[in-house]
Amino acid sequence: MKTMMQIFAEELLEAGRQNPDIVAMSADVRNSTGLKLFAEAFPDRYFETGICEQNMVGTAAGMALAGKKAVVSDYACFCPGRTWEQIRNAVCLDKADVKIIGAHIGVGSGRNGATHQSFEDIALMTCLPDMAVYSPATERDVRLCTRKMMNTDTPAYIRLSAELCPEPEGYKCNINGLSLLKQGTDFAVIGTGGLLRKALCAAKAFEHSRHSRIAVFNLVRLDSLNAGIFDPFKKFQAVLCLEEHQTNGGLASLIAPFFARSKDFPPFYRMGVDLKFGASMDAENLYAYLNLSERDILNRLTEIAA
Repeated sequence: MKTMMQIFAEELLEAGRQNPDIVAMSADVRNSTGLKLFAEAFPDRYFETGICEQNMVGTAAGMALAGKKAVVSDYACFCPGRTWEQIRNAVCLDKADVKIIGAHIGVGSGRNGATHQSFEDIALMTCLPDMAVYSPATERDVRLCTRKMMNTDTPAYIRLSAELCPEPEGYKCNINGLSLLKQGTDFAVIGTGGLLRKALCAAKAFEHSRHSRIAVFNLVRLDSLNAGIFDPFKKFQAVLCLEEHQTNGGLASLIAPFFARSKDFPPFYRMGVDLKFGASMDAENLYAYLNLSERDILNRLTEIAA
């Protein structure tokens, strides 16, 4: 199965063929963050900055203000992690046409350890004015989000993990609203990114021994949310927000205020990384270490439904 970065690479290559003003740059990680195909196809439009991430973003902003559409790609822990000031001051303040690819979000490969595992990027990027934030879960999500942001001329960020969430038959990606991954009538899970694959497995395991049915929703675009998006949750007994991110400042922090405004919404629970750093271990063991394994999600759903 392809990774999100490989799918993004295919879409960027096609965009590069159609638009000669697209330029791309990386901080010495082009092979693992989705720029290899573009760099090989358009060597005169690819720039290797070395491990100087702040300079990379500043250079991209300058190129954008000179008329180019600039793409920067790196591990999310370093961009936006290390480059937030440059993104704020050089990109967002001037509304520069820079597309930021934060690869290997969340647990990443696992073995790279805590320094390379990003659980803070949603908080960093959704607080910025004029920044579109995309968080795809499925292959279709990645393709549509990439096309969407490459066809705009304003700042954008897309967060990519290695693992994809499988697409159920008939799945439709709604970039500006909720995308339904699984039908359900009693309880609901809302999440973002590849971790939703574990939510689907946990929901099916839950239903195997119970009469309750769990719906699973995918939220792809995380900026500019409005209350109407969440109206479908009013019919459920409870909602669990699941994320591969710190619970403070993450997806749940974006959604909870909408639930708090009206008594029509059901109880809202959150599940994510609870103020912990990662560790160096394989990805599945790391999910267990962070209490985000399929079993952990199943146990949480069982508690909520009790």
